[in-house]
Amino acid sequence: MTEDSIPFRGFDENGNVRLYYHGILPHWRQDGCTYFVTYRLADSLPQGVLRELKYERDVWLKQRGINLDLAGHREAFMQLTKTDKRLYERFMGQRLNQYLDAGHGNCWLRKPQLGNVVANSLGFFHGNQVLTGDYVVMPNHVHVLMRPLPGYELEKILQSIKSYTATKINRILGLAGHLWMRESYDHIVRDFEQLEAFQRYIEANPIKAGLQPNEYVYRRSKYRADP
Repeated sequence: MTEDSIPFRGFDENGNVRLYYHGILPHWRQDGCTYFVTYRLADSLPQGVLRELKYERDVWLKQRGINLDLAGHREAFMQLTKTDKRLYERFMGQRLNQYLDAGHGNCWLRKPQLGNVVANSLGFFHGNQVLTGDYVVMPNHVHVLMRPLPGYELEKILQSIKSYTATKINRILGLAGHLWMRESYDHIVRDFEQLEAFQRYIEANPIKAGLQPNEYVYRRSKYRADP
């Protein structure tokens, strides 16, 4: 990856937004935006934890009149106030990261060889499908700032990264099967203030987890305004 600064454009409240569900989390899409993305190993969230996360999600939404089992729930979600939408994203993101930081699973990425496979994949796709900014490869998950290039969707980029790294890491470990959980968490970065907050979060994540320098991979990037 080069050291060139990455163009950044915040979320446009009046711009076109696409929303879909792919598992337990909402996914917002707007062209030209940067996303704070978290993807995780398949064993990082035990089934009991996933059930608890789904229950907390359903309770939060039902308190606001949204039932995911009924038709029209996407439209109902879009009718929430901007404040409620942000609260929901923050609530789900915080709960997810709390569970991840508990260190469930084999935490394969703690091994430098395997953590570097993931870090190298982020560099490999930088500049041809996505602009990859700050990231940290934690023992059982990855936090990264990503801006898809025109013609590429975030979910397709993540699918390529996961497929490539799963094949390579499974070969090293002598394993087969799913390495990554299918669903990832992503949040559109709204402005430079929030971008800097995510940068600080990424940098602090391994420190808060008490990791040694050889147990994670971290990279910081520079950004510039995209007119």
